Amino acid sequence: MPVSDDAAPPASAAVQLHPAPAKQALLVKVVTPNAPICHVDHVPCDIVLVLDVSTSMRDDAPVPGDSEPTGLSVMDLIKHAALTILQTLTPEDRLGIVVFGTRSTVVQSLLYMNERNKKTASAKIKGLQPSGSTNLWHGIQNGIRVFDESLDNGNVRAMMVLTDGMPNHGCPQQGYIPKLKAMQPLPATLDTFGFGYGVRSGLLKSLAEFGHGNYAFIPDAGMIGTVFVHAVANLQATFATEASLSLTYSPSIQVTEVGETTVVKQRPRRTALEKGTRMALQIHLGNLQFGQTRDLFLRFKQAPFETRSAAAGGAAEANSTMTATLSYRRSKLDPIGSKRTPEPPIAISTQANILQASKSLSTAELVYHESRAEICRFLSSLFLLGPDGEHHADLTKCESYKRTLAELVANIPAQHFRDARNISLMQDLNGPPPHGQISLAINNTAHLYKWGIHYLPSYMNAHSRQICNSFKDPGPLQYGAESPLFISCRDSLNDAFDSLPPPTGYDQPSFNSSSSSYTSSSSKSTSFSPSSVQRCQHRSPPTPLAMSMSRYRNPAGVCFAESTPVELASGRTVPIRLLRRGTKVRTPTGARQVAMVLRMAVQDETLCCVVYGVSGHGLLVTPWHPISLDGDAAWMFPGLLVGDGMEVVEYTGWVYSVMLQPDGNAASHAIRVGGSGGDGVWGVTLGHGIVRGRDVRAHCFLGDYAAVGRSLAGLGEDKSGVVEGRGVRDGKGLVSEFISYPALAQWNPERDRHSGGSGQYSDKGVLNPVAYHSARFMAAQRNYTIHDKELFSNISCLKSWSEELRSAARPFTILADHKNLEYFTAPREMSERQALPTYSITTFGTDDRDEDEGPGVSTEEVHRRFRHGCR
Repeated sequence: MPVSDDAAPPASAAVQLHPAPAKQALLVKVVTPNAPICHVDHVPCDIVLVLDVSTSMRDDAPVPGDSEPTGLSVMDLIKHAALTILQTLTPEDRLGIVVFGTRSTVVQSLLYMNERNKKTASAKIKGLQPSGSTNLWHGIQNGIRVFDESLDNGNVRAMMVLTDGMPNHGCPQQGYIPKLKAMQPLPATLDTFGFGYGVRSGLLKSLAEFGHGNYAFIPDAGMIGTVFVHAVANLQATFATEASLSLTYSPSIQVTEVGETTVVKQRPRRTALEKGTRMALQIHLGNLQFGQTRDLFLRFKQAPFETRSAAAGGAAEANSTMTATLSYRRSKLDPIGSKRTPEPPIAISTQANILQASKSLSTAELVYHESRAEICRFLSSLFLLGPDGEHHADLTKCESYKRTLAELVANIPAQHFRDARNISLMQDLNGPPPHGQISLAINNTAHLYKWGIHYLPSYMNAHSRQICNSFKDPGPLQYGAESPLFISCRDSLNDAFDSLPPPTGYDQPSFNSSSSSYTSSSSKSTSFSPSSVQRCQHRSPPTPLAMSMSRYRNPAGVCFAESTPVELASGRTVPIRLLRRGTKVRTPTGARQVAMVLRMAVQDETLCCVVYGVSGHGLLVTPWHPISLDGDAAWMFPGLLVGDGMEVVEYTGWVYSVMLQPDGNAASHAIRVGGSGGDGVWGVTLGHGIVRGRDVRAHCFLGDYAAVGRSLAGLGEDKSGVVEGRGVRDGKGLVSEFISYPALAQWNPERDRHSGGSGQYSDKGVLNPVAYHSARFMAAQRNYTIHDKELFSNISCLKSWSEELRSAARPFTILADHKNLEYFTAPREMSERQALPTYSITTFGTDDRDEDEGPGVSTEEVHRRFRHGCR
């Protein structure tokens, strides 16, 4: 066995020992080549997708901060993610598909992904339908069987399991981990993905640990793309598989690995060697990626019984010598057509005296890995392993967790260093919004119960295995940053995800050529319903006009209507309301990612309908939002345009504004809105960098990237980078900051599509929600027809908040996601079930307003129709 401290050749890995005796610490560093020695687009892979197709996958896919229904189920998004993976596979890759409901089915065995097989796989994925219970165990068994029945050709192997709930059928009595331990070693790594807040994260985390894979939490539809993209990119950038590290040292030394506790973590054991008894510590590493080190932080001390008996001279030297042996199997990079067999195992070793400080490691790097390990150890203490090998969170100790977190924040070494990696840890630990997710999850008990118990194990997994698992958290984003292959694979997967045709049900807004109104298939919302807006007819281009803008003064500032199409970097368009952090959009200087999205609620707001392009489409935009046809010099205010191509309309609903990633070039801060190619215009984005001068875009606040970022962060963004708020104007009438909407009362946040709400607009035009009712409180009415449930939801809301609503200084509005009262405007017999509660509406002065037809039924008409027993 070679023993060397020298760097390994480009095609091999190296293992280094960096002692820090002053800290009684040791950093073991595994270094991989930066890139393959030959050009490859990605490392060939064998992937078996094990997909949950239980009935719950039919549920609507939640999108944070987006109250508009998307028309997509969880199953739709899973199919889209699977098709994204399929899109990037080549004839060297193989794909298998397993689904599980009440029972599991092998949909496709491992097949090479040539064009013919890709078409077959695509059709099978698109044909998946939800049904049955959740038999996760049978799904895993069939995933293993697919690998066992195929020849190992040397490709990187991974089984990817995705579920949205808790297994409720066919679970092993002794537990999943004990059952797996009694079987043969897994034929592939096991990656698990939990979608939504109902997942059994402790089990999924343990399964990933046992399979030397990764666990990722997907809270909502906004994260599924980035999580799957990173998971597959890490797989496609694999340098080696089956990696493990063996440390041997004198029994006079006690060694402890700092970090998380896993189901495969081993204790040191005594072993007999030629030179006597030594201690051996085995650490499983799993896959290693090109261009990303694996760093293990250990503590050591002399064993108590050896403290006074340690010999001098050569004996002392021997007692302080540690040998590290790295074994791994290199990924197969041979071209297609060559003999496809697994690479033989490789082993390399090195030695070091752990009492002699390393001179080749910076203090900042040592502190970073120490702090990272301490964070993982703390988070691991929240999720202890049970006898069944599953992680369990003890939520009765929330106050203790808060105190321990405070101690960690106060003492963590990373706080004293200003390099990017140490800063990233502090940002995740207790940084200001939108960062500080660890503190946010633990210091708020409600957060810990809802999403912390799922998010924290996923975050801990990313740091323990040193992988980038999404675009979200600054800490994991440090991994893979110096790996050209990983970055290339991630970009290719991103482009594939964006460029694939949207799933059925995807909501694409349009100008309906057969109608005179601006329509979208989901213009209804549980919170706001866009008012009817006449379509702008294209006759001639609008021209600038010098005029007073006082008529356009509004609380929104610079925004676009919620259904405005935005062009992605791929060329596809999506409604602006579906943009999320990390989404790649087209700018005048190329593709850039969205950093934050601001949405504001408006009622009867003055917007400009600007006609553009060859198709005569209209763009709904606030009058002060600079737009441009070329994205360069010719910027103008929509409100200063006149002619047949511009019309002033009133609009009620959501308006949106976007902030992109920082860039010193102002031209990089614009998005293509309204359409793609010749059918769109450029709209400026927040924080463009122009704060003074004669440029139309110049604005002392909206142009200041740092100021806008601080203001938006203070609103409390959700996990997808979306914030809600409104603009506040200074004495000159200019927006000077963003603030959140004041709440006059609190309501139960649980809601679904059968809920109702009431609100009051202040003198400043701000909607203050004052009442909310959820159909979750109406179990006996669950089987009623939809219009009845909508009606009863609103009536219950009125009754529950009668005192507050009757004392309102201004008229209030009931907003619902169905035109529930429209059902009763046609002559029909009213049942007693409908008539009795409906009468309570007449005690309020009502004016029912239909979205397309304007004012509707008055109080007197309701009274009259009730007396006649019909409507």
